[in-house]
Amino acid sequence: MDITGFSYLAFFGTVLVLHRLLQASHDAQKWLLIAASYYFYATIDWRFCGLLAALTTINHVAGAAVVTAADRGAARRAITGAVVLSLSLLCYFKYLNFFGSMVNSLMAWLGTGSLVPFVNILLPVGISFMTFQAITYPIDLYHRRLDQPANAVDFTLFMAFFPRLLSGPIVTAAYFMPQLRPLYPQVTRDQRFAGLSLIMRGVVKKVLIADTLGVCLVEPAFANPGSFSSPFLWMALFGYSFQVYLDLSGYTDMARGAATMLGYQLPVNFNRPYLATSIANFWQRWHITMSSFFRNYLYDPLSKSGFAPVAVNLLIVFVAIGLWHGAGWNFVVYGLIHGSMVAFGHFRDEARIRKGAAPVVYRGRQLMLRVAFIFVVVVLTRLLFRSTDLEMVRVYIAGLFRATGGSFPVSFAGLLALTAAAALHFTPIQWRDRFMAYANTRPAWMFGAGFVVMLYMTIAMTRGRGGFIYFQF
Repeated sequence: MDITGFSYLAFFGTVLVLHRLLQASHDAQKWLLIAASYYFYATIDWRFCGLLAALTTINHVAGAAVVTAADRGAARRAITGAVVLSLSLLCYFKYLNFFGSMVNSLMAWLGTGSLVPFVNILLPVGISFMTFQAITYPIDLYHRRLDQPANAVDFTLFMAFFPRLLSGPIVTAAYFMPQLRPLYPQVTRDQRFAGLSLIMRGVVKKVLIADTLGVCLVEPAFANPGSFSSPFLWMALFGYSFQVYLDLSGYTDMARGAATMLGYQLPVNFNRPYLATSIANFWQRWHITMSSFFRNYLYDPLSKSGFAPVAVNLLIVFVAIGLWHGAGWNFVVYGLIHGSMVAFGHFRDEARIRKGAAPVVYRGRQLMLRVAFIFVVVVLTRLLFRSTDLEMVRVYIAGLFRATGGSFPVSFAGLLALTAAAALHFTPIQWRDRFMAYANTRPAWMFGAGFVVMLYMTIAMTRGRGGFIYFQF
C-alpha cells in the first residue's frame, strides 16, 4: 500500500472513523489498531506478518522472563536470548549474503572454493526498525526505564502500530508503552488539525520535493555519472542530500500526524541536521531516534563495560550505524568516516577541557563557514550512502572533479525543487512555527480546502513518485 496514494488515504480514513466510533472502549480501539496494522503490513506482503509476530512473541516472552527472574543473572540471560534471536532474524534476512560473500572472498584468497551459497531472500520492509524497537522492551524492563510489563495486547500494538511500522521513528518501549495504559480522553479537534497539518507537510516534502529531486537530478546522475558535467554531478549530489532528508522527514511527519490524530504521540526525529556545526552535532540532529538508540543501547553499555577506549567504541557504533543502513562495504566506509570524525572531535574537546579552555562557540561569519563546511562533508559522504558499491563511488568522484566535458541537463522542475528544499531547511525555524501555529487555528473548511489543493498539486505537479528510501532499511 502506497502511503502517499489514495488507497492509504481511504484506509486511514476508515480507521480514523472506526476509532472514533469505538471511543467508549479503549480496548476495542487497541484491537482495531492491531487488526488495521497487520492488514496494512499484509498489503505489502502477507509473509512479513509472520516475522512481525515472531519478533513480538520473542521479546514479549523475554520481557516476562526479566520481570519474573530470580536474580539479575537470569534476567540478563533472558535479554541475551531475545537479542540474539531477534538479531539473528535481522542478519538472516538482511546480511546473510553480505557476510557470506566475505567468507567466500576469504576462501578464494586462501585458494579454496566458496563455502556459502548465495541465497535469494526477500527483505521485509522495515525489518531494522521493528527489530530494534522490539529489543528495547526487555532491556527497558531490566534497567527500570519501564516500570511495569505490558500485557500481550499492548505489546502487540506497540510492535505493529502502522503509522510508524515501515520507517520509524524508532520508538522505545519506555516511550510508547505508558501511552497505552490509561483511558485517554477523546482526541480533541486541535489534535486532529495538528495531525492533519503534519500529514500535509510530510506529503509536500516527500512527493512534491523529494521525488522531484530524485527524478530530475539524482536518478539520472547516479545511473550514468560519466555522461554528465562536474557542475551537474555536484548539483545532483546536493539534491540527493536534500532528497534523503525530505524523504525520511516527510515520512516521519506523516507518521507523527497519523498517530496524533489517533491520540498517540511519536517523538520528533529531525532538528535541521544540515545546520550542524560538527559531525557529532549532525548525529544529534539527524534521525534522532536512531542515533539515540545506538547511544543508549550500544555505546553506553560498551562504555560502562570498559570494553575498549572511547575511539574504538565510537568506531564500533558508527560501523554498526553504517551497516544498519545497508549490507555493503560502502556503508562500512560511511560509518568509519563518520566515526573517525566524531572521535577526533571528542578528543579535541577533551584536550580543550584539560587545558581549561572555553568551549568553541561559532558566531556570525564563522558560524556560517562552519555550517557550510560540515554540510559539504555530509554531502560528500552521502555518495557512499547512495552508491551501490565502492566502484560507483570512484566513478562519481572522478566525475565531480572532471575539468571539462559532459552534459548539464538541469530542468526547471529540478532547479525549483532544489531551491524549495534549501529554503525549507535553511529559513528561520520561527517562520515555520508561526505558520504551523496559524494553520492550526484555522476553521475546518480551510483545512479541507487546503487538503484538496494539496492533492491537486501532488497529482498535477509531481514529476514522478518513488518508494521511500528508508523502506530498504
